[in-house]
Amino acid sequence: MEILSVIASKLGELLVDATVKQARYLFCFNSIVKELEDKETNLKEEKDGINERVEQERQKHCAIVVQKDVETWLEDVDKEMDDVRNLKAKINEKKSCFNGWCPNWGCRYWLARKASKKTSKLSDLLEDRSKFSTVARPKPLPSDKELPIPRHFMPFGTTESACYQIIKALKGDNTKIVGLYGIGGVGKTTLANFVGNQLREENVFDEVGIATVSQDQNIINVQSELVKSLGWELTEKYEKDRARRLRMMFSESKSRKMLIILDDVWNQIDLEKVGIPVGDRDNCCKILLTTRLQPVCNRMGCDTQIQLGALKQDEGLDLLRKHASIDVADTTLIDVSKRVADECKGLPLAIKAVGSALRGRTADEWNVALNKLQNAKLDKIEGIDKDSLGVYGCLKFSYDYLNGEDSRSCFLLCSLFPEDYKIDLEDLLGYGVGLVWYQAESIEKARSLLRGTIKGLKDSSLLLDTDDEGFVKMHDVVRDVALWIGKVEKKYFTSKIGIGLAERAVEEGLEQYRGISLVGNEKEELPSGLVCPNLHILRLENTEYDYKLQVPEHFFKEMPALKVVTIIGGVISLKSLQILTNLQVLQLIQCEVSGASFLGKLKRLQILHLEKSPIEIPDELGDELSRLKLLYIDTGSISPIMIKKFPQLEEFYGWIKNWEVEGMSSEESYARRADLNSQPDGSVVCLPKDFSFPKLQRYDINKVDGNGFVMYRGTRCLCIENNHKATLIIFSALYLELENLYLKRVRGCHNIVPSIDERGLNELTVLNVNYCEDLECIMDASKSPHGKSGNPVMLSRLAELSMWELPELKWIWKAPAQHVIGLQSLTKLSVSRCNNLTYIFTLSQARSLVQLKTLEVSKCERLECIIEAKFDHNESEISVGDGNTILALPLLRELRFEDLPELMNFCLENYYSTWPALEELDLSSCPKLSVNSTELEANFQYLGEKLRILKVGKCSHLHDTIDDLLKHGLKNLETLCIEELGVQVVFQVEAIIAEGQENKLFPCLKTLKLKDLRELQVLYHEGPTHNFSLQNLTKLIVQWCPMLRRLFSSTLARNMLQLEQLRIFNCSELEQIIDEGEDEDHLQPVCFPKLTLISVSYCPKIKHLFHISVAQSLQKLKYIFIAANDELEEVFWHKDGADVMEYDEIVMNELRQLELRDLPNLTNFWPAGYHFPFSSASYEIVRNCPKLRPSSEGDR
Repeated sequence: MEILSVIASKLGELLVDATVKQARYLFCFNSIVKELEDKETNLKEEKDGINERVEQERQKHCAIVVQKDVETWLEDVDKEMDDVRNLKAKINEKKSCFNGWCPNWGCRYWLARKASKKTSKLSDLLEDRSKFSTVARPKPLPSDKELPIPRHFMPFGTTESACYQIIKALKGDNTKIVGLYGIGGVGKTTLANFVGNQLREENVFDEVGIATVSQDQNIINVQSELVKSLGWELTEKYEKDRARRLRMMFSESKSRKMLIILDDVWNQIDLEKVGIPVGDRDNCCKILLTTRLQPVCNRMGCDTQIQLGALKQDEGLDLLRKHASIDVADTTLIDVSKRVADECKGLPLAIKAVGSALRGRTADEWNVALNKLQNAKLDKIEGIDKDSLGVYGCLKFSYDYLNGEDSRSCFLLCSLFPEDYKIDLEDLLGYGVGLVWYQAESIEKARSLLRGTIKGLKDSSLLLDTDDEGFVKMHDVVRDVALWIGKVEKKYFTSKIGIGLAERAVEEGLEQYRGISLVGNEKEELPSGLVCPNLHILRLENTEYDYKLQVPEHFFKEMPALKVVTIIGGVISLKSLQILTNLQVLQLIQCEVSGASFLGKLKRLQILHLEKSPIEIPDELGDELSRLKLLYIDTGSISPIMIKKFPQLEEFYGWIKNWEVEGMSSEESYARRADLNSQPDGSVVCLPKDFSFPKLQRYDINKVDGNGFVMYRGTRCLCIENNHKATLIIFSALYLELENLYLKRVRGCHNIVPSIDERGLNELTVLNVNYCEDLECIMDASKSPHGKSGNPVMLSRLAELSMWELPELKWIWKAPAQHVIGLQSLTKLSVSRCNNLTYIFTLSQARSLVQLKTLEVSKCERLECIIEAKFDHNESEISVGDGNTILALPLLRELRFEDLPELMNFCLENYYSTWPALEELDLSSCPKLSVNSTELEANFQYLGEKLRILKVGKCSHLHDTIDDLLKHGLKNLETLCIEELGVQVVFQVEAIIAEGQENKLFPCLKTLKLKDLRELQVLYHEGPTHNFSLQNLTKLIVQWCPMLRRLFSSTLARNMLQLEQLRIFNCSELEQIIDEGEDEDHLQPVCFPKLTLISVSYCPKIKHLFHISVAQSLQKLKYIFIAANDELEEVFWHKDGADVMEYDEIVMNELRQLELRDLPNLTNFWPAGYHFPFSSASYEIVRNCPKLRPSSEGDR
């Protein structure tokens, strides 16, 4: 009855609301249209504001990425505005229908209803607009992770010589492309990666990108690898669109020096097709390519060509001994090891493989091996040059020495993947399960055995690590050997799809083979079938993005023994697979699939992997696939009931359908229905009250709107959105071993522990909680029945905790003093928009933070401190001593506080914290935050030694603290940003020198940003000596500093040889960039040899920027932006005519972009008698400069 009453009441409300709404359409037409127009105007203003903010970000940074939600919002706004314009046009057309004695009520109703709905949509967009705290971000820098270099890499004289030549060439101004060539296995890739790491470390290049080209020259793959290595993003699908986008990205990153490594080039590659702008005037990047073929260097137009030869005899012997772990004291191997090394012909790849195979062997075994190597010489292999035959013999020897058939099979299977392919270990796991390599009880145990096999192959130098965990790679020479062995042993075969494949299959005798890989990169078709009665593995891959490979209906008819089928980029009806009664593993990736009901015919299937291959799984499948152990489905969803029907299922990665549980209260049910109605698919599965998800060993279960989270195989992850706490009971069997938990908009949940799981979630390592409006704390142990001795440790392995938009959150951990809070594993904590939170930790909780490395807190309106002592009832156990107690956070490296209006201290009362490992300190918009003198003094030494990044803005109480900190000098500081702080001088040099700290100033400072410093008068007070310098400064930004008259002295300017960017904006009193009042030392003129960008705008009192003597050093200058400087007369100036004769030949060959705007008094770019640089600029804008002389008047 209670439920019926609630439903009846709700229906009544809905009927009344609906009636009022319908009447309003008829009688308030003009008001509805007016509301629409008002919303349209408001939305247009908001859109213009967003676009303006995006443009401002673009001005600040050479390259930006617009936030995805902002980009989507702008697209939605454009669409809705178009709709509104069309609707208004219809309203204007039909105006005659609404006037007179007999208005057309039907027309009026229809248009009013349309206008009202559109007004509602515009309101939603306006509301969404308020959520954009940032509209764009600087384009992410590439990972500082080094390019992969094989373990035990040893640079020898041979490689060092080539290395020196490459580095010298790449540092040269006239070199754009360097070619490194040598036979396969000589170490070209390793050396190229080594050079890339070295040049990035030396700051010769800001970014190093790498892509493997390979023989097939798949441009899409080359583009993907390149953007990934540079930290960029490509969303375009087609090659030409991606190339245009890449060129745009390179153009936006002009100011950054880039090295692009193109590895394994076999033929000339069209760089324009890839999107690399090496040939244009910007010359924003250089290329290092590696190839086996010297003529390729000629065809690619290499400015410098360098050959990498084989190692010398002694170098090869040293490398062999290292990989074989030969003890120098072992005299029994001296002679035989020399002879074995000679057989490897100085090729590092062969030496490593042979050495690894002989590691730990006796002298007799070495002699046997030597005999095998001598007899393993190969006379001829089709398609292989004579010089490479030696390495083939050595690698075949290493293959023969592998332990066990599983290792040899795994090695050969890796050759079925395309050249230079990153091989997913989970794919190899599927092959291993399908071929029954491992007699393992479970998928997880088979995975462990596979890891052991892979480690052995890597130790044998037959497989390589990649920069992605969980993937391996095969050297192209090793793959060639594996293909050759597979063909000789009639086991594995690869071929391109094309005309004559069926005939080639007969010629090659494919009926004997166990594994076949067919790859198509053109619009070729498969034959109607292949006769392969012994085939166990079939891999079909199409690499054309705009074409799907059609799999004929009877293609598998003559392949009855198939156990593993992988199809990538195909169109297939599962009906064609029903005859494969032995099939164990089916993997469909990016396929168009039909005939889902036929999956039930594959009774022996153990692994079903459906990736980006939409398919509706039939409900009865769970009863039919009784042996299924692993299910992956990332498109579409599956019922929890069906998952439970798979009796042997061990691992599930995919999306589950909406559900609710029988027995929910009316309030819970109503809330759940509200959640479901807000989702695109409102369908729901009703589960029995006692339903429990099966206890899986590994899983990534998603129920998230939109795209959700990326799924990873081999994890234990649960992602839930728009659910009620009562529905989460179905996962109770998983919580005990759950590793990653993501909750978003989960209602009725007041805490995570014990509400979700009272046992403590002690395997949980990552917890992410967003928009859970009822959540009051993460862990509530306040009512725990356990005593002090029997108290369980909860969340003991939690390493990362992220909380966002939790309006009711009051505590993170709520527990009595005697309760053990297991925070010893926590490494990262992020808290944002939790407006009821007043503190983060109690003192006893904070003492357990021995692993904490990152602490981020933002937009918490009531937060007063980070560590609170008065709520800690265990104070009696703390030794207070002199009234101040130290709390150490030994591993804290990153500390960020933003927009915390009530934050006063890190610790309250008589406590202070120390941060001996702190490297980044970012404090923004914390107006009440202060640091007591004891805390500051305790951290001076640590910060002086460790701090790399210091950002402080809108923290008025930190003025003295920052002053004191800078007075002590920060010798490792790389970035300093100060905003809205009452400082008059940034660097108090006199105070530092007086303390004898000359050697501890700011030797590493690279970026200095000063913004909105209303009281700033000078950058620094120079002391009696000239020891202060910013010799490594590369970027200087000064904005909104109204009291600043001069930026720096000529003495300081002479030391700023590394400066690359100078940006000055809205400094109303600025008269000079370099102080002209000093006695200029003409024997040592000011110069900026690396300066690439000058931007000076809204400085109304500045009359000129630089003396003409500076101009001769600006050989790297690419961008000049000067605007709204009312009194500016000349950009470059000189005191008298004598200077003209000395510097009149100055030109700026690198200048690419010149903008002069709103400069009413500008007469000359530089004085008469000098050459205007405009001709070299590819992009030139001159606007509202009425006094500027034409360039012809300024040219000599």
